[in-house]
Amino acid sequence: MKAKKLKIYIKTSKFSVPIPALRFSTLRWISKLIIKYSPSKMRTGWLPQSAEYENIESILKNITCKDVDQLIDQLKQEEPFEMVDIETYDEDEGKTVVKIYTVG
Repeated sequence: MKAKKLKIYIKTSKFSVPIPALRFSTLRWISKLIIKYSPSKMRTGWLPQSAEYENIESILKNITCKDVDQLIDQLKQEEPFEMVDIETYDEDEGKTVVKIYTVG
């Protein structure tokens, strides 16, 4: 079974964000709108100024619709898998869980 959707799960001790699984075609459409209508200065400058974020800003400046198409096409060819699985605990904020995975 090939992957058809992307699911994002976010939960903290204070709230949970119920994000439905999004079809790859919907993600493709949303990302193309963002790339097309966002001035490049809006896609950059919002990250903190540090070497840690330097590469991310460069990627955001140079990403194209073709890049997004290639990424989504590759995800569609794969079996469902988990891309991100982060669990952390902070004494002030409590437990935080972030998961991003593809589903069939």
